[in-house]
Amino acid sequence: MKIAILSCNTGGGHNAAAAALAEELSARGHESRTYNTLDFLPKGAADLISRGHDFAYRYAPKLYGAGYRMEEKRPSPLLYEKSIRGIGPLYEALVDLGADAAICVHVFPAMMMTELRRQHETGPVFCFVATDYTCSPTVGGCTPDICVIPHEELAEEFVSCGIARETLLAAGIPVRAVFRERGDRAAARSELALPPEGRHIVLMSGSIGCGPMADIAAELERRMERGDFASVLCGSNRQMLCALRRRGFRRVEAVGFTNRVHRYMDSADVLVSKPGGISITEAGTRGTPLLLADMVGGCETRNQEFFHARGWAETCQPEDMADAALALLDRPERRQALVAQQHRDFDGLAADRVAQAVYDRCRGGEAAKA
Repeated sequence: MKIAILSCNTGGGHNAAAAALAEELSARGHESRTYNTLDFLPKGAADLISRGHDFAYRYAPKLYGAGYRMEEKRPSPLLYEKSIRGIGPLYEALVDLGADAAICVHVFPAMMMTELRRQHETGPVFCFVATDYTCSPTVGGCTPDICVIPHEELAEEFVSCGIARETLLAAGIPVRAVFRERGDRAAARSELALPPEGRHIVLMSGSIGCGPMADIAAELERRMERGDFASVLCGSNRQMLCALRRRGFRRVEAVGFTNRVHRYMDSADVLVSKPGGISITEAGTRGTPLLLADMVGGCETRNQEFFHARGWAETCQPEDMADAALALLDRPERRQALVAQQHRDFDGLAADRVAQAVYDRCRGGEAAKA
């Protein structure tokens, strides 16, 4: 099979899900190509969407959250209207690839595929993969052949939003194979040049980097017990990285963009994170004592609620992250319970299930033609 994986450069999570799918498809001997669908738009429109998203996440999270809530109540046609401007280049890319299927890991390309199918009445198998634990605004207006949802308990929500029940596949959120492994704490600390002893708090601010991390780091530096230490993963936010390093902390390390997040998870006694759908799924799959702080709102509020309700994570307010992290650090039995529940409920095989479903659908289409 030849598969187009359609992502969107608004944060790194969607690209991580795309990478997980590409990895699985390659292991099965299929050819895939990943596209940033913003590249199909005029440059000005693409820059506005990408930079606007990053700015809102970093500097105006309350505004972002308010906009999301408005979209939930009354979805605006604006995003759909912008997306369909890229239909022509998308169609050409699919034809050039000879795509048997298109897998969308963001609602933006899913809207493009919906319009493409409406205009051309046919095309490759269309699969949408939801990467948050909710049916985000505008998803219900899409018409995929396969709609992958993170959990079976979300089925009624997606159907009520307009997704056809027969298209639903409760496969989970795709994560790369490296997150399925059971990591070794001592090896991770050695690889990361971290102290072999002492309790470790890791704070993740997402690929974009957001939240009051400098203030939280200062409080941890002051209040952690002797021998304990912390790491702040700043993602691509160089301003945050530089600001933290200028503070000259002795026991709090500021880390720039890294491809060793799984090793920091292995090392952590407590992982504090904003509740992005992909990153917390990676943590749950790896098995990490998880504390979520809703710094942005929107779909991440729903993610946090879903994880907390199922015993996969503790939660706190962003301003209380230091207090909550230190409290969880002192509750080893609670941390063990969180990890045990994660191990029961996460198997890391979502990419496998998606690849199989797309293959079966493509083969079914070939059989029908024959």
